[in-house]
Amino acid sequence: MAKIDFLKKRADEFFNLAKSSFKEKYYNLAAFNLEQASQLYLKYYFALKAKKYPKTHSLEELLKGIGKIYQKEREVKKLLEENASVIGDLEQAYLTSRYLPVEFSKKRIENMFEFVEKLIEFLKKL
Repeated sequence: MAKIDFLKKRADEFFNLAKSSFKEKYYNLAAFNLEQASQLYLKYYFALKAKKYPKTHSLEELLKGIGKIYQKEREVKKLLEENASVIGDLEQAYLTSRYLPVEFSKKRIENMFEFVEKLIEFLKKL
């Protein structure tokens, strides 16, 4: 178990960095940090059950995998459908916040925070 605890620790660190970045109005960095936090939270909960995690960066694929291994496919499908736009923004942030001239608005980041908090609560209940 201790071997994977670093994933949760890093996820928490990225989430806290997102809060700091948002406060400083570094919205692109906040978006990137939220994506990283989401990815690591998903990988942590995946590894808790499967003892390993997929090497994908896709939040959608990670969520679908979580649904399968925890037998929560219906709940995951609903989460994906209700949050498709913000999940797309988070996945876009993985690349664009570093390499492309894309700017994320304050509102989009607020939506990302709302989703990531919802995701964390969902994962804690698994």
